[in-house]
Amino acid sequence: MAPHTSGDKLPMQRTVPMQVLALGFPRTGTASLKIALETLGYVRTNHGFSAFSRTEEINMWIQAIKAKFFGEGTPYGREEWDRLLGDCQAIADMPHILFAEELIAAYPEAKVVLTNRSPESWWKSYHATVLEIQRPTLRQRLNAWLDPQFLGGQQELARLGRLATYKTEHLTEDIAKAGFLAHYEEVRRLTPMGRLLEFEVREGWTPLCNFLGKETPAMDFPKVNHTAQFHETISAGRRAALWRLAPKLAGPLLATVAAVILLYFRRMRTVPV
Repeated sequence: MAPHTSGDKLPMQRTVPMQVLALGFPRTGTASLKIALETLGYVRTNHGFSAFSRTEEINMWIQAIKAKFFGEGTPYGREEWDRLLGDCQAIADMPHILFAEELIAAYPEAKVVLTNRSPESWWKSYHATVLEIQRPTLRQRLNAWLDPQFLGGQQELARLGRLATYKTEHLTEDIAKAGFLAHYEEVRRLTPMGRLLEFEVREGWTPLCNFLGKETPAMDFPKVNHTAQFHETISAGRRAALWRLAPKLAGPLLATVAAVILLYFRRMRTVPV
């Protein structure tokens, strides 16, 4: 998934005010919205790619999901959200949207932005991207075995996020669309009047800037993370994570190769001429 950045520490306390909660589903333009919000001056928008990029953050999200959806541990309150998101003025995408109710309550001054698209269009994109890269494969299992803390943590967070969202491991188009629509209805119900903007990113800057009270930038509204870009981002992240593991694997790999070579020559000496 995202590149590993374990050297980046969590803020542990709030250093900037939380101002925007972008609670739309993945594949509704959330990556474009992240760039747009940062262009408008919102320091650090914690997007799904960011949430999957730090081991400590992954662990906190797993704890939060287990507490809320599986009854394991204590549900997060304002103190825990500040520890996790204290250097962010905005959030977007998964796994943040699983905690719409908690975040809306924890940050009553923050405005809520709900990126949307038709369920049919969303499912086509979601199926070709998020579900595709989360399919359990031999490579996925190998990655988790090689790096249980980071790559294994990413896979566990993704698995728990799906379960929390759809309540099943066997996701179908109908179940996914129902979960999509239910989430949007919940956010509409939870958000106080005047705090919610629902829009599609193809509408551009005007509705977003009017809602947030910002001047419209001269540049075009960002348009990123289409299907091909999504897969390249994921592939680059996985390559970086495995490259980071190379020094750890070099010793055992060389030892294994040496053992095989030694065994081969021992057998050669015992073969009759």
